[in-house]
Amino acid sequence: MAEPGNTTVTWAERMELLKDSAQQRLLNAPMPTAAMEQLLAEKKAVALGRFEDSPVHYLDRWWRADELGWVALDEDASAQLDLHAERYRAATAATAAADETPEAEAGLAKMPPASPEAGAA
Repeated sequence: MAEPGNTTVTWAERMELLKDSAQQRLLNAPMPTAAMEQLLAEKKAVALGRFEDSPVHYLDRWWRADELGWVALDEDASAQLDLHAERYRAATAATAAADETPEAEAGLAKMPPASPEAGAA
């Protein structure tokens, strides 16, 4: 770190500033749908659920589908969605546990598998 009053910046500080600047540009511009689909396929991004227009978590932010592509939510909205996502996951897990009866398993065997595209869009 540079001394107080000295405007000299180290290479490490420059690289950190550059990284932060690039991330901010990425977060402020819509991401093309194909790019988000690739991130989901590579498991670099995670969809909240397997439903159409499910929010996606990437770069410590939640993203939502938009007519321009995928748009990052601001920090406050992402924090709120983190809370709701935790509740959604808990409810989904509780529902799955309750459905582990032999009758439910027989019904699930008859259902077609969920399509991966449903959570990616």
